[in-house]
Amino acid sequence: MVIKSFSLVLIFATWEIAAFATEPVAVPPALVEHVHESVGRAIGYLQSESAAWLNTRRCAACHHAGMPLWALGEASRQGYEIDRKYLSDTFESLLGSKENLLASKIFPNPADPPDPRPQGRGLNMGLPFLAVAAHALPTLSDAEKQCLRLIAEEIIKKQQADGSWEFFATLRRPPVNESQITDAAWIIMALEDITGPDASTSERASLEKATDWFDAREQLELHQEHVLKLFLGVRAGNSRDALQPAIDELLALQRGDGGWSQTIPDPTSDAFATGQTLYVLSLVGYTAEHPQIKRAIEFLVATQAADGSWPMASRSTPDGSPGSAKLLTPIVCSATSWATLGLTGILPHTR
Repeated sequence: MVIKSFSLVLIFATWEIAAFATEPVAVPPALVEHVHESVGRAIGYLQSESAAWLNTRRCAACHHAGMPLWALGEASRQGYEIDRKYLSDTFESLLGSKENLLASKIFPNPADPPDPRPQGRGLNMGLPFLAVAAHALPTLSDAEKQCLRLIAEEIIKKQQADGSWEFFATLRRPPVNESQITDAAWIIMALEDITGPDASTSERASLEKATDWFDAREQLELHQEHVLKLFLGVRAGNSRDALQPAIDELLALQRGDGGWSQTIPDPTSDAFATGQTLYVLSLVGYTAEHPQIKRAIEFLVATQAADGSWPMASRSTPDGSPGSAKLLTPIVCSATSWATLGLTGILPHTR
């Protein structure tokens, strides 16, 4: 059976998109060309950086496997040139068999001794990230679908009675694993993608409990929590009227330089928050012709590094407390993935 990547076409076909409050602006051809070049450099970075991490660390981490693989899959779907063989081979190396999944270091191996650390009780977030990424592929093999089912079983097994998943605040890794709410959003998306219309009774019950828990979170403090809540609302097919307050709130948080910041009081924009916001706004019909979107594109194009990545400042130390981590490639790779998703969603490469 062919599994197609998540499509929003049918959702948006039922919407009557309201006219934007500001007049659209013409996007200069030079800017379009710069975006195409920027995305091309980012694709090169993501492919080489993800491959290097998997070859040396041999761990399918959220920031170096799930996120870049999803960005590469979406870039390909939007008409950009990627190494499709690398993408399919990498997914095969992670999901091609149960043995491959166990070797990824993100799925618990029953042959290993129990993890005595507190985080051993929780869910390895590499699993939902990888599951979301997998559904950016045009097709999945039977073996890959079976491994995704194993991931769904692990997710459900670790779910708490109230519908949430345990989150260890002292071990948080912002922004990739920023809060219990952001982790829950990724887990819900993973369950939705894995189970689909053929979900079992237990899978439907788990997803319903998780959604109820998430929807009850009204005190959102983090920029990413607002973005992911809008993302889930889009995926659920909520009406434009229902989504509009969240859309307006995100647009109002844009900084003077055209970008967005992970931390709402911080005036410093970054590629992670800007790419994430652009991607979700593209799903609700915003295009490069909108003035605020054009400014965000210009911010990303102007701040990209020569190697195709976007520089980032750490928000955590290795133990999760505020400070500066020594290893910056995880947040840089994650930010580059979101910037790629945002730019390709706003400006597909038509051919």
